[in-house]
Amino acid sequence: MTDTLTENVYWVLVADVKEGQQDALRQLATRFADKTKAEPGALAYEWSLSERGDRLHIYERYADSEAALAHLANVGPVLGDLMALVTPVRLDCYGRVSDAFREATKDLPMAYYTQFEGFSR
Repeated sequence: MTDTLTENVYWVLVADVKEGQQDALRQLATRFADKTKAEPGALAYEWSLSERGDRLHIYERYADSEAALAHLANVGPVLGDLMALVTPVRLDCYGRVSDAFREATKDLPMAYYTQFEGFSR
């Protein structure tokens, strides 16, 4: 593996938005973002809706597995609120994840991708 790769852990959640839930989703996104802003290891946190408003993408990037675990602990209590508004389609995770992170996310439909080349600036 190239030495210039980071310890970052990042993922993209792709989900279908349930009929008529776009406004509620926007309000919930603000709650999640406000909670996440306080996390020192949170590097990027972006919610995006398709033009029709029926598909959600959430991109999250954390400094390392510890920061990602801290995020899961922080938003865990309100994760059910999100799942009431969307149906997950895919959850792809990238980066150098720890065994503890894999254990914490074992019940999620997470697909892990292993870095093998590249760089980060």
